[in-house]
Amino acid sequence: MITEQQKQEVAEMYQGEVYGEAFYCALLPLFDSPLQQHLIASLLQLETENKARLRQIVYEHGGDISESDQSREEARGFIREVEHMSWTEATAYMVAASVEFQDRYREIVKTAPDVFKPVLNYMIEHEDLIIAAMRLASEGEDEKAIDLVADQLMLPLPKPAAF
Repeated sequence: MITEQQKQEVAEMYQGEVYGEAFYCALLPLFDSPLQQHLIASLLQLETENKARLRQIVYEHGGDISESDQSREEARGFIREVEHMSWTEATAYMVAASVEFQDRYREIVKTAPDVFKPVLNYMIEHEDLIIAAMRLASEGEDEKAIDLVADQLMLPLPKPAAF
């Protein structure tokens, strides 16, 4: 049996992906190099794909799949933190933020029912991937970061001709 708290925790993860989509959408206009744009767009795609994975189990178990305006507003608030930073500073800052999501997701997985675990464990891998990609980007390894993210996408974005 799935408790109401477990439903709410999975819905919380779902809202985390709504947040991620809003964040990467707002981040796109801040950086204009083709590599930076491609990495941000790939991360946006990753958030979208993972939101769809979570939506299925949230819906199946009677949870709320509406996308919270609060999640989007919190993402815009975070953008205000990074909008004046350089690419290197912003990506390093994003590593720390992703660790917070990762830590919370690990807490949720500990008590999740077995039926949720394959998708929820993937969410932890997803946060690991974002952290690794942001670390690479903060070290000037944008192409490696893009490749890392693209390898995890079901629908990878085509590389622009400018590469």
